[in-house]
Amino acid sequence: MASSSRLFSICPRVAKRGSQLVACTAWRLRVLSLGWLYREVRIDPGKQEIEIYRRYLWVFPRRRRVRFGAIAAITYGYEDFGSSLSWAHDSVDLYSVGLRLHDCQELHLFYFFGDGEFSNDGPLPDWLYWDEFLFDSSGTQERESRTFAELLSKMIDVSIVPASR
Repeated sequence: MASSSRLFSICPRVAKRGSQLVACTAWRLRVLSLGWLYREVRIDPGKQEIEIYRRYLWVFPRRRRVRFGAIAAITYGYEDFGSSLSWAHDSVDLYSVGLRLHDCQELHLFYFFGDGEFSNDGPLPDWLYWDEFLFDSSGTQERESRTFAELLSKMIDVSIVPASR
């Protein structure tokens, strides 16, 4: 069983501001990109809309508003970047959360990235990898992405569906 810590994941910061749910780009990603990438998503149940604000290259802002009625579902996806040709590996998880509109267009909201758990899918027994299992650590990206998707689903009153990638 891996020890789980927020230190091993890069996830957006989610907070409640008044009646709104606000999620913005993780501070570590903003530092690593020197502020080059920034995204903020505001879910406002009072106005029944989601506002998506993006800024690229420090000066190219974009703002988009999506009414709750235009949203068909919340998309939720997973990809393992740690898989290799080896049967035993430590996964690197990438979860994505987005919106699927009624016109079948998908809007990406956020990625949740981090160190996953060690897995052994090969023919050798687990005890050969005792050091990997004993010192395994993982991030909180799975829990945080699932919680964010479920919050969106409840606030907008739509279901969660797999992302179409």
